[in-house]
Formats: sequence, structure tokens, C-alpha cells
Amino acid sequence: MELSYLGAGCIRIATKPSSIIVDPYDNAAGLGNFTAKADVVLKTQASDVKVDEAKVFDGPGEYEVSGVMITGVASKLHVDSEAEGERGTIFAIHSDGLAVVVVGNIAPGLTKDELEALGHVDVLVVPVGGHGLTLDAQGAAQLVSLLEPAYVVPVHYDDGKTKYAMPQDTPEAFLKEMGSAHPESVAKLKISGKELPAEPTVVLLGG
Repeated sequence: MELSYLGAGCIRIATKPSSIIVDPYDNAAGLGNFTAKADVVLKTQASDVKVDEAKVFDGPGEYEVSGVMITGVASKLHVDSEAEGERGTIFAIHSDGLAVVVVGNIAPGLTKDELEALGHVDVLVVPVGGHGLTLDAQGAAQLVSLLEPAYVVPVHYDDGKTKYAMPQDTPEAFLKEMGSAHPESVAKLKISGKELPAEPTVVLLGG
């Protein structure tokens, strides 16, 4: 399995059976037109961005595409969301013997039912920019403690390129909260179910 960070909250997951993109960004992100391709697109909240020829899932449920199992779990969006009680979707993706969980702009904490629905987590993709748009460093670190993944991939932060509705923190605050002064930094994260760290390891992916 291989994970690539495309900017904003967008991640690409390449598995042996299929390629998956979660939360493709729109033109407001200042990164140009979204041109990445995939077999499947997952959206943690409503968006008008389209990816040609991809199957799209944007809500809770259980899905199977080319041997990839996907579970969508309903979760409350960030507490500062404009719509009171607005819901998003957390996705758990199972392929190549690994479980990847991607959360969007969710409210801090997860319920017991949400945790049980997500199950075991090998890789957690979590936004860390804060300021009412996403979890902040502390909220993201608390989620890591709840889910206990082997790898943690932060997204949706100030990378010097992406434009946001309001300024986002750089990853440093989250890294400090996690005690990761020298995180692994790679262009792409390539992982195997046979080689996973015993403790949560933060990996910064190149855009």
C-alpha cells in the first residue's frame, strides 16, 4: 500500500486492487484544477469536486470495490461548523492486509459506537490545522491516543501553498504534542502489514 498527500485534506491511497482518493480539493485551495485520477473517491463531507470515471461514496455504509472493503461511519463535524449538528463521514479502508482510517473535519473525541465501528487502525490520516476548521494539535493527538495506529499522517495544515478559509497551523504544534521532534518525512508512505512500528509514528508526506 502507498499513501500520497495531494494538499489540503486530500490523500491518495494506492492498493493492489484499486486506487482511492479521499477529499479532493476544490479551486479555492489555490492548487489549480484537481486532475488526479482514481478508481474510488471518498468524501468525508459534501463537495462538488468531481473525479472522472471514479465511483463516489460520500456517506455512512459498507462498500466493496474490487476487493477493497470500505466502512463509512457517521460523525459530527467540527464544533464550529456553521450547521448545528451537521454530520460528516469517517472512512475505514481495508486492503492489502491493512486498515487505513481517514477522518475529515470532525468534532473532538469519538463515541464508543464510532470507535467500535472503525475497529483496528494501522494508519490514521488526521487534519491538524485547527482554528475552527479542523481538529487542532491537542484534539488530533487525543484521537491518536484513542485509535492507537501504527502510523499517523497529518493533513490540512499550513504547507505554504494551500489556501484555507482561515489560517491553519503548521504541523509543528501537532508534532510537539506527539513528542515527534524529528518525524519521518517522505514523498510517499509505502507500508506492508508485515512491517509496522510498535508505537504511533508520525510521517509527514511531501505534496
